[in-house]
Amino acid sequence: MTGLIVKLSLAFWMLTGVVVSCAAAAAPVIPDIEVIDQDGQAHRLYTDLVKGKTVAITFLYTSCKTSCPAMTGLFGAVQQKLQGGAHPSVTLLSISIDPTTDRPTRLKAVADKFGAQPGWYFLTGSSPDMARLLSALNATAPQRSDHPSMILIGNDVNGNWTRHYGLASVPLVMELVDSVGESIVH
Repeated sequence: MTGLIVKLSLAFWMLTGVVVSCAAAAAPVIPDIEVIDQDGQAHRLYTDLVKGKTVAITFLYTSCKTSCPAMTGLFGAVQQKLQGGAHPSVTLLSISIDPTTDRPTRLKAVADKFGAQPGWYFLTGSSPDMARLLSALNATAPQRSDHPSMILIGNDVNGNWTRHYGLASVPLVMELVDSVGESIVH
């Protein structure tokens, strides 16, 4: 019964766009670490996936049963909205906070479950590199299950960044994308 209540609460928050906290953010210094995507392809995080682009970043671990599936579902809906062409090109990054467990095959299963299309990367890497990245993005927590439900959206070209804490709606995410300014095609 508790699980059903949690799922219904998450669905309500997603549909209503309840804002827990949303604020402009200083442009993070994103380390140019090597990350591996859901297809097993290696990328330099900053050079290949962020530099010169507008990005939306969220965090997950594949064994999560609460906020991670809700946030991933939100990104799936955001990707569909972005493909409609009314908004600028945005690269979606879902970054694992459990690099030991979340290897490409597990990330691929989640990506497939949520209909990820090109331009949406599920990323992992070495434990030290991922810890460095999470620290740089202020996405650390003492326990994996306590990680922040956060979306970080930024435009690397103009340096405008914003972050939203808590669950969000598609219209809110699109508003945040627009708020960071125009992007270039990736």
